[in-house]
This record gives sequence, structure tokens and C-alpha cells, in this order.
Amino acid sequence: MDKNTNEPIPYVNIGFPKKGIGTVSDEEGLFHLEIDTKLLGTSEILQFSSLGYSTINRKASELVFSYNEYPIIYMEPMAEQLNPVVVTDAGLFESGDRIGYKNGGHQFYGYWKDNIALGGELATRIKVKKGLRRLNEFTFEVWGNTSDSVLVRINFYDTDGANGFPGTNLNSSGSNILYTIPSTPEVATVDLREFDLFVRDDFIVSLELLKVYGPSKIGLVLAAANNRFTDSYKKYASQDDWKILRDAAMAYELESTLFSKKAVKDRSRSKKKADKSIITGYVFHGNIALPNVTVTNFSNGVSVNTNENGNYQIEAKSGDLLQFKAKGMKTLTVKILEKKFINIRLERS
Repeated sequence: MDKNTNEPIPYVNIGFPKKGIGTVSDEEGLFHLEIDTKLLGTSEILQFSSLGYSTINRKASELVFSYNEYPIIYMEPMAEQLNPVVVTDAGLFESGDRIGYKNGGHQFYGYWKDNIALGGELATRIKVKKGLRRLNEFTFEVWGNTSDSVLVRINFYDTDGANGFPGTNLNSSGSNILYTIPSTPEVATVDLREFDLFVRDDFIVSLELLKVYGPSKIGLVLAAANNRFTDSYKKYASQDDWKILRDAAMAYELESTLFSKKAVKDRSRSKKKADKSIITGYVFHGNIALPNVTVTNFSNGVSVNTNENGNYQIEAKSGDLLQFKAKGMKTLTVKILEKKFINIRLERS
């Protein structure tokens, strides 16, 4: 709880550093952490950390173990720090810059399974040209999710950790960047503008597991990139050690604004020439063509309906995700490979 306001603090990272034992508090600040005291020495430390609060360390020997009694842990807000301001008489040019890594239709992926505890993270180092830039949007691609839905936090780190690992959290807004991943595949885009995120060099972005909804265990599959010129990092629980995944990248992309003293070419997505590739085919149930099936391309947001003959035509390219949805039928999502003509068969729900 907040020491000053007595309000609960959600999504606090709680765990024994470097031990792989950790969790995250829920929306009401509550947490359960099952541990075997025989595996912990009396000198082991339980750490509590959260954006905007001073980190707390408690010795294992001082902990009170109870179930459903919820002893209160008070966290003290850190003094508010103003972001540094640079004043200059030199004019700056703004240009859109698309950075990060895309899947490009390749069968590369990263995943979380039931060995990932709350607070587990999957991160990738984003290599960029040096210079001041604002981060505007973050995009990642979900290929599969066995849960009803999954709540994640998006974290941005400096590369000032040991050996270039994730270090200082760059989100100085004091607000968590949260996103709920649904059970169906999607291309997720998160608006970052309200968080005033600025970087000047390479940085690291991660997705952190906060909550799994429904009875199913975590089984989340995310698109990765065919990129061997950067590294990724993984931790299995809150406060755990980072593990490096060398020469590997998740398909994390960002729209940014680059500030420079000279005008440079705009490389944002909105300035790119649209890909007008067309995918067509028919949708059936058994041997019966289905009209009024809604076909949605998650990658570009385009949606069409099949005609009276069950035919559809939609703008799509290799690597895009198409969803086929009709009343009384099971929703089907497919990934486009190289074919331009795709017939779909739906089953009754």
C-alpha cells in the first residue's frame, strides 16, 4: 500500500532477486507467493519494486508467513523528478522513423509457457541511429493464446545494465503501460504518446506478464523476426536474473519521431507506399458456400464480407493474419504465406 495515501499499489514486482521466485501484486495490491523456506537462507532478500516508489528489501528471516490474512507492506513514493530540459537556439527537424524488427512472413516465434511466473519478461534490444527521438507507437504480433486473455506491461529499459543487459527503466511518467492480449491472434498497437518516452541511443523493450485470465495456463506465442544482428533477453519470474538470447529478435516495431539538425527522409509507416496485394478465395461449410462471412486483416485493419457465392477479396500480403468470422461458426484465423488464392472451410460452433 502507498504509505502516504493508504491506497493499494497494483502490479508491484515482488521476488527474491536471481532466485527465479517471484510474482506481481494484483489490481488491489494483493499477492500470494508460495516458497519453501528450507531452500532460502536467513540472509536472502525479498524485494518489492514499483514505478514511482522506493524499492523495499526485506530479509527472509523477518517475513511473516500467513495465508489470506494479508499483512500490509507500505511503500514510500519517491520524490517527483522533473525530466531534464534542453534549451537550444538551433532549429530541429522532425521526421517519422519506423524502427525495430518485423516478422516478414517467416516462421520465427517466441513463446511463454507455464514455466513463466508473474513478472516474467521477454525483451529485445532495439538498435537505432543515435539522436533524440520520441517513441509514439509500439506494435507486436500475437500468433496464439491458450488463455481467455493475458494482461501485460510494456517496459522500456536503458542498456546500462551489466554487459548491456536491461538496466534503468526509461518510463519516468509514473504510469504503467498496460495492454490486454485477447484469446484470438492479432497485431497489437499501443499508443505511447501520453508517456513522453524519449531515447537517444539503443534501448530495450519488453512485455511483462501481469495476469492470466481464465482457468488455462499461460501459452502465449508471439511473432519473432528474421534478424541476427541484435539480442533478446528473458526472465522467468519477477526480480529474476535476465537470460540472454543471442542473435535473436522479437518482432517488436515502433513508430518514432526523430529530431535532427538536418532534414532527413521520413521513414514512418504512414509515408510508405501501401502494399496493394490482393488475396482471394471462397469460404465453405462442408460443400456449401457461405455468404456474409466477415474477413478481417489484422495487419492493416481492412475488413470485407463474402458475397452470395462465398467469395472474398481483400488487401493482404505474405505474413498478414486473416480472421474469418460468421454467425454459428467457429472463428478461424490463418497466416498468409505465398498463396494468392485461399479457400477456407468453417466448422459449426
